[in-house]
Amino acid sequence: MSDIFDSRDLLDELKTLDKEDDLDRIAEIEELIEEVERDNFEMGVTFIRENYWVEYCEDMAYDYGYLDRSPDYNPLNNYIDWQGWADAVAMDYSQIDFDGDTYYWRA
Repeated sequence: MSDIFDSRDLLDELKTLDKEDDLDRIAEIEELIEEVERDNFEMGVTFIRENYWVEYCEDMAYDYGYLDRSPDYNPLNNYIDWQGWADAVAMDYSQIDFDGDTYYWRA
């Protein structure tokens, strides 16, 4: 799996799996759907791999306009405690194990 994936991609994958040969993978995806809830899953849930979380949160801060990406405009960018920021953001997310990794997600 990649560092980030969308639940709807797994729904598409389910359609392609063989009901006889891919029983383990089908069960794994169905368990994830049950834990996250089907309505959320169908609307789209983003899953972020735990080892990518800090980088994801840093990108989020820039994408949301909290900081300007250019160090010419804001030299503080290089001094931010990104782990602390990621820990604060994590309070709004749940964690789930899937495919051998832990992922952050929220509906």
